[in-house]
Amino acid sequence: MSMRALPGLELRSSSKVPAAVTRLSAHDDQERRILRAVGELVGERGYGDVTVELIAKSAHVSFKTFYKHYPGKEECLLALCERAYDSSEATIRERLGAGSASWSEQVVLVLTGIFELIAAEPVFARAVIVESPTVSPALRQRYEQATRALVPLFRAGREFSPRGAELPETIEETLAGSVFWSACQRLIVGEAEKLPASLPVVLELVLRTYLPQEEASRIARAQAPEPALAAA
Repeated sequence: MSMRALPGLELRSSSKVPAAVTRLSAHDDQERRILRAVGELVGERGYGDVTVELIAKSAHVSFKTFYKHYPGKEECLLALCERAYDSSEATIRERLGAGSASWSEQVVLVLTGIFELIAAEPVFARAVIVESPTVSPALRQRYEQATRALVPLFRAGREFSPRGAELPETIEETLAGSVFWSACQRLIVGEAEKLPASLPVVLELVLRTYLPQEEASRIARAQAPEPALAAA
């Protein structure tokens, strides 16, 4: 089952030449280039060191064109985040939609996919996960809303726990935040490629909240990469 891409992949220039350029296709192409530019610049430089001038220059559009699309760089970054969050949430729904996997298998599928997605597009992931929550309350709220997409999945694990009814009401929100915190720390130190190797630790943290420790550890350890891959 493939993982949907962060905007970094879907916003890259296509090798296909459109049959005809229309006003709509030109508008969409401008937006794609602007969002690609803001993701790359914010991910590489940090939000504070990015200006509308830099975004427009990198996107090869004029100031007038940029402001036709967005009132400013914050709104531009928010639009990028919306695309990334919507894509990730759609992937979660897609992975849970089959209905044949057990609860623990669903957790493995979803968290593996999220970590693979982030590791594949670290620059865009840094813009969305590391930078955006620090920009404004609106972006922080949207980030927190996105992390809560994991809550229903985690909460379903309560039925497998003998103390499910006794677990704190907010434990699922805490676990969801921990998943993204782990990814955030790797992105901050420039080690996104090591995210898949850290998956077993995160999986065990989630699973042992609901399953017996031995079972949670067994499932988590089974997701560890081969030694040669882990050292790569």
